[in-house]
Amino acid sequence: MQLKKRDTSFHAHHSPMGAHSSLTCGMHGANGGIAMEKGQPAEGGVFVGYEDANGVLHSFPFSGLSSAERERFVSGESVENTGKGVEKERLIPSRSISRDYRWATDTFSAEGLTFEMITPFFPLPDPDNSSASEQRFACCPALLVKVSFDNTKSAVVRRFFFGLSAGDTRWACHAAGKASMLTTRDRMGMSTLDEVESVIDFTIESALHRNHATPDFLLGKVAGFVATAPPRSRKSILIAVGFFKEGNATYGRKTRYWYNRYFKDLPDVLRYALKNADRYIAEAHARDRELDQARLSDNQKFLIAHSTHSYWGSTEWLEDNGEPRWVVNEGEYLMMNTFDLTVDMLFFEMRFNPWTVRNVLEQFVRDYSYHDRVFDPAHPGKSYPGGLSFTHDMGVMNQFSPPARSSYELAGLDRACFSYMTCEQLANWVCCAGVYLARTGDRDFLRRQRKILEACLESLQNRDNPDPRQRTGIMKFESSRTRGGGEITTYDSLDHSLGQARNNIYLASKCWAAYVALDHLFGLLGMEERQRAARSSAELCARSIVDGFDAERGVIPAVLEPGNASAIIPAIEGLIFPHEMGLTQVVSPRGPYGKLIRTLRQHLGNVLQPGVCLYPDGGWKLSSTADNSWMSKIALCQHIARTILKIKDAPRDAKSDAAHVRWQIKGSEFHACSDQFRSGVAIGSKYYPRIVTTVLWMNQKPG
Repeated sequence: MQLKKRDTSFHAHHSPMGAHSSLTCGMHGANGGIAMEKGQPAEGGVFVGYEDANGVLHSFPFSGLSSAERERFVSGESVENTGKGVEKERLIPSRSISRDYRWATDTFSAEGLTFEMITPFFPLPDPDNSSASEQRFACCPALLVKVSFDNTKSAVVRRFFFGLSAGDTRWACHAAGKASMLTTRDRMGMSTLDEVESVIDFTIESALHRNHATPDFLLGKVAGFVATAPPRSRKSILIAVGFFKEGNATYGRKTRYWYNRYFKDLPDVLRYALKNADRYIAEAHARDRELDQARLSDNQKFLIAHSTHSYWGSTEWLEDNGEPRWVVNEGEYLMMNTFDLTVDMLFFEMRFNPWTVRNVLEQFVRDYSYHDRVFDPAHPGKSYPGGLSFTHDMGVMNQFSPPARSSYELAGLDRACFSYMTCEQLANWVCCAGVYLARTGDRDFLRRQRKILEACLESLQNRDNPDPRQRTGIMKFESSRTRGGGEITTYDSLDHSLGQARNNIYLASKCWAAYVALDHLFGLLGMEERQRAARSSAELCARSIVDGFDAERGVIPAVLEPGNASAIIPAIEGLIFPHEMGLTQVVSPRGPYGKLIRTLRQHLGNVLQPGVCLYPDGGWKLSSTADNSWMSKIALCQHIARTILKIKDAPRDAKSDAAHVRWQIKGSEFHACSDQFRSGVAIGSKYYPRIVTTVLWMNQKPG
């Protein structure tokens, strides 16, 4: 998508698949560059530019500037570094820079200089049924950079360059046959097969205008390649930027990156990436074409591209005792396989690599499941059978937590941040399993998880009420793991409208979806009694949600308790799971749950109003009583509104999409793609993968 010149300044991840590494670049005048396993942009910079006929260096503004310098630069003035009155460097003015931001490429252009970052992605091969060569190609921890300079109007040779700094680390220059190669700490580096001069110095300017004869000054923080463009010609150089972590990748469990199977070191990675550059570029261009051809607006395409870049930057493809282990880190928080993100990234992974969904579900069953008891908050002294559930996450910062423990959840808290999410994670496992099984037909997984599915049904019902005669289909009993406290939902920093789990219609809609999924799966297994029990609970839950509708206000209160006046959009969220399972009748207004569908449609139409659940700029506000919204959930609910509930308002939708793009470009310019916003400004969940719920839009049909 060709962006307006005033919108070109924002960071984006540029990452290989499964390597938890990024070349973060794009915000003018800000630090960035290469880093591994980091929940924020690096402290380095990216240096791309050319030398004019007078020896002045002109550079893109992809390294840190002081506040005063940045203010001058973004207002349109160049920032100059002078010595004895002679200009040596000039930043290309912001107003001159064009940016073409696509699904797998990101290209900056100005003054005859083009800088393209190429991050191919494609379906990851299932390790159980793919070849070593397929896996090697997919797991190679590298991306490609192409720098071109148009010297067709000049009669003299001109130099242009690409360089990186990586915080406080230093660089080494390697003899690599026909390739030029620069690395730092044997973990990050770059290489090219093109004819260049390799340089290391304090700055690019000091490297190009040095007064000594040694090109690789090892005290320098900046390393790069300098190329020459002959007169009347256009010259390009192709560079591989790679990452490599040898040996143990995590703690608590000894794993290593999957790429250790196929690459012996960083030079091996860089050589392979350059050798296979044409294949990687073809894959990147195929993704770009796929998004270009989607019948979506430019704003929608931008949000899909931006979220995908961040998703891959958070991923780890690990080997655990010979077996694959897929991990997605939670952006800036670096929690591992946070389950309430897994359930949202489900749709992206089902499109490209369904085996990762199965892999994460199996990890939760094997290592991060537990059994609890439940209690009635009105009588906390007495407990009842609860059942199976799953942890919020699997650890943090590459430190796996002990079995059946998360890094996040704390006992003794009553509906506050860090409380338990027992019921939500239980529903999440069922919903993920339902979509995975319906879409893949993996009968072996279904048979293996038969007892887990039975345990999930029993546990869900007990959290409604251990006494079958008093069940309504909605969670009312709390987990004993809270030790007298109260459970929360994924909306952990919101008010009671979405934060409280008990009697919450957001969680109720997800529990309804879990019961519907179990109904379907028990039918596949021929377990008629279990199927009837699941269907009965789904019907109870649907009836309770419908009965909660306040005809006077035209909405369902967020929490089905006396005095609750909050209105929320995510009451509709559960509809996505049966829809993605292909159970179209279940989400039809004329189907078995038609009254629920019609009621939710009426509810959403009434809350999508300015001052209720719409911001003045048109952005979606998930709760009427909380100024806090998650972009991932907005994208998900937009898809449900347009595709399932058939609520379409083209002018309003266009205004909303434009607002959400501004939130990312302006409200989160330094943090790449972010999820949690307050009035359009990122306040948390920064540098985040979860927003790939946007991939659902690729399935939308016009009209």
